[in-house]
Amino acid sequence: MIQLNELDKYIESRFQRVFLLKGINLTIKEGEFVTLMGPSGAGKSTLLNILGLLDEDYEGTYSFLGKDIRAMKAKERSNLHKSEFGYIFQAYHLIDELTVYENIETPLLYRNVSTTDRKSLIAELLDKFNIVAKKDLFPAQLSGGQQQLVGIARAIAGKPRILLADEPTGNLHSAQAKEIMQVFQELNTEGTTIIQATHARENADYGTRLIQLIDGRITSDEAITY
Repeated sequence: MIQLNELDKYIESRFQRVFLLKGINLTIKEGEFVTLMGPSGAGKSTLLNILGLLDEDYEGTYSFLGKDIRAMKAKERSNLHKSEFGYIFQAYHLIDELTVYENIETPLLYRNVSTTDRKSLIAELLDKFNIVAKKDLFPAQLSGGQQQLVGIARAIAGKPRILLADEPTGNLHSAQAKEIMQVFQELNTEGTTIIQATHARENADYGTRLIQLIDGRITSDEAITY
């Protein structure tokens, strides 16, 4: 599904080239639940951004379903980004001017989901995450944990083929975190490919594969067995 070959990402400093990712060779098959782990600065978020088509400033090749991302026209990449990927960010990235309901609705509008189906899907997610009472509030009126729950609901609303999550439980208490990881596991069982970056080893145990990154390089890649 996803193939990275000899992928490098670097920044030019005054005296030298600083690599954020170096020599990344990675294949991700459809239906996998992959966890990226490593210390801060290891390159986890950088790799997620490239995988999610949020960063195109790299060297090497990235193929998605056999098509070279770089060979696609901008509009084709944009459509792929909107139709196939869901994102959960550490910094929420909710739209301040929209209510909780409207934030969750956004990806459904991109996908031209009918009004009736939108209402049904959003009601289901509000209930699932216990935020029905918050649906008419704006992000500034929510706690950090509540904003993260809204971000997660928004990311999975459109039933993306691939879900990318950067520290998805970082702002949640342990019971909420466990609940979210169980939702991820359920989505994965239903066929969603999930790639998460996390510091929490217990989160990795919900997945099928663990990739360790250190200083921008993959140092280990192993299946998780139960």
